[in-house]
Amino acid sequence: MKQLFSIISFEFRHFVRSPFKIASLILFIGAAVYGLQNGYILLHGQNAEIETIKAKNKENTAEVIGWYDAGKKGPDDKPWIDVTTPMRAIWYAPASVLKVPSPLMPFSIGQAEQFGYYKEVTNGSSTFDADLSEEIANPERLAIGTLDFSFVILYLLPVLAIILLFNIGGLEKDLGFDRLIRVNHSSSRKWLLARFGFYFLLLTGTLLLLMLIYATITGALSGTFITLYLLIVLYTLLWFAAFYFINLNGKGSASQAIKMASLWLLFCVVIPGGIHQLASLKYPGSYMTDYLDASRDETYKLYRLSADTVKQRLLAAYPDLTETQYAKDTLANEGIIGNSASGLINKLMKKAALTVENSNEDKNRFIRNTSCFNPVSWFQNRINALCETDYYAYRQYRTDIQAVIDKKVELLLQDSWNKETVDKKRFLEYVNAFKTNN
Repeated sequence: MKQLFSIISFEFRHFVRSPFKIASLILFIGAAVYGLQNGYILLHGQNAEIETIKAKNKENTAEVIGWYDAGKKGPDDKPWIDVTTPMRAIWYAPASVLKVPSPLMPFSIGQAEQFGYYKEVTNGSSTFDADLSEEIANPERLAIGTLDFSFVILYLLPVLAIILLFNIGGLEKDLGFDRLIRVNHSSSRKWLLARFGFYFLLLTGTLLLLMLIYATITGALSGTFITLYLLIVLYTLLWFAAFYFINLNGKGSASQAIKMASLWLLFCVVIPGGIHQLASLKYPGSYMTDYLDASRDETYKLYRLSADTVKQRLLAAYPDLTETQYAKDTLANEGIIGNSASGLINKLMKKAALTVENSNEDKNRFIRNTSCFNPVSWFQNRINALCETDYYAYRQYRTDIQAVIDKKVELLLQDSWNKETVDKKRFLEYVNAFKTNN
């Protein structure tokens, strides 16, 4: 034990006398703090916007309730609006589906900048509307200066480890006194392991301190945070283990540095890049074609159909409508049919969205099957999952949106076809029916 402390003490003196290593660590900490701050700003911005949306929804609901209390059918400057009809009442009932960001978002932005986090659902909405996809994706934001903390961990931490470790054991061989090390220490393996251990504790301890600061600020201290930190420790340990065996059998600092850099290049650039390229060829990004076809061509075709044809299709798609008052009437009402067309459009959109989701899932499954030789991507996906910024977090968000769309269409069809007159009580039932996490 005394010898172990002696080695660690020696390595500490060696470290503080190495300006290049100290500068590299400082730059790494700066990059980590910058990434954490970017994530925190994004988290704070989304939470602030969500609170604004909630407040606006309450104001809009109070305004419509005021119309009912005053015996009005709508705003004075818009006499054509009648909130006693299901169509208008459902339109004015707030239906904001929100993806409340995880307090762990500062540790991994993931797809949070690529997809929207709030959606005002209408009868004609779908899960792949343009307002759910941002124009700037994470790689593009990285190019203009937005650095992600998980990127720092996954790609820059191994580079820092190379800088800190490349000459351990190699310097002694370069200067020709490696035999003296073996004479003074009973085990060169333990000597090398102790020196590696110093830097391992230095890095993991520094990361823990930084992460604790931001976790405290965002309220992210939880079991998930511990899991996230342990995952990062495991990732760091794997790189240190690989570099340890390189140095254990190394022939000098230059040789060790080249092997370490080659290993980083292979696992952080070549393999992930190759798999991404292969996945793009196998599952091209034109997967949105089916959705666009449904939303444009098929929708336009529906609007060109006669009222009788639309009515028959609605009855076939929604058998429960056969028991409604309008279904039993002999007189046609093109207003009811026109408002009900969104029910057929919703069916088209769900079918197209399912095609897109299935294509995405096939691509994700293909990438998961490469995890055994593509560990960096696996760790990235796991970190994103813990921070709720991965694909599946946003797929669940789209599922929530679709549930509200279905509820809107269901209520519109049932109440319109039953020729309901909407009062304040029914309007509030609409409001409560569309509430999710807002």
